[in-house]
Amino acid sequence: MNSEIRNGVLHIGGEVTVKTVTNAAFGQFEQQCRLKDISALDFSAVSRADSACVSLLLSALRLKNAAVELRHVPESVRALAELYEIKDWVTP
Repeated sequence: MNSEIRNGVLHIGGEVTVKTVTNAAFGQFEQQCRLKDISALDFSAVSRADSACVSLLLSALRLKNAAVELRHVPESVRALAELYEIKDWVTP
C-alpha cells in the first residue's frame, strides 16, 4: 500500500490488504488523514483490496468526522460494506 497527498486529495494505491497494510503504512495514513486540508480520499490506483481497506475507510471517516469525499472505492470494498451493513457509510 502507498499513500500520498496531491492537491488536498489523499491518493491510495497498490494492494490494500491485511498483508500489505503494515503498522507503518497505517500510521502514515492516519497522520495524512489528520491534516486539515484533506478533503477527499481517492482509491483509483488500488489494485487489490480486502477488509483492511474497509478499516482504512472507517478510520478516515472517524478522523475526518465523515467530512471527506470517498472517490473510486473498489468494488470489493463496496461488497464488503454491504455485507457488514455499512454500505451507506462508504458509498455516496
